[in-house]
Amino acid sequence: VGITGVAYDAKVMPIRVLNGNFRFAPGSNAGVIAGMRWAVDKGADVINMSLGGGPPDVGFEDALKYANDNGVVVVMSSGNSRASQPGYPGRYATDYGIAVGAVDINKNEAWFSNRAGNTTMDYVSAPGVAIYSSIPGGGYSRFNGTSMAAPHVAGMAALLKSYDKTLTPLQIENLICASAYNSDSNSSTNLENNSE
Repeated sequence: VGITGVAYDAKVMPIRVLNGNFRFAPGSNAGVIAGMRWAVDKGADVINMSLGGGPPDVGFEDALKYANDNGVVVVMSSGNSRASQPGYPGRYATDYGIAVGAVDINKNEAWFSNRAGNTTMDYVSAPGVAIYSSIPGGGYSRFNGTSMAAPHVAGMAALLKSYDKTLTPLQIENLICASAYNSDSNSSTNLENNSE
């Protein structure tokens, strides 16, 4: 009964920033930004943002910098529109946080997943197809989406932070990205002394 997450001993700080039903929930950038800042101020180590959409917003970039400057890793889904680059806020992974695409059980890119594009950014893929999940009201279902993939990476970030509280967001992002099986940086990143 129940589901065990990647970082199963982590404490979860649920912050509602969207409205509507649990699957397709509209909201505002201002609400998400306020939620991010609140989480940082309340001591979060990792923020998972399984959400996206809308145009660029300087408020997002400022909130991501605020999280980074306060030692908080931000993990963002890349989006589900089969685009050649992540949607916002995931596209800000050029400077802050990690964008996450989706793969299936065989490590094949999910048909819907937004890719990293030609711009250098912290981007990895994680399981995002037919992910078994608990649902509101009890019971379970399977869902697809980069919103299902991002929590896997947020769990990795939480495990790293629980191992060493002194790791900075940049060090955690580098460890996750450099250890990905298809990383083009793992040969040049020293995983023993990752200080970049």
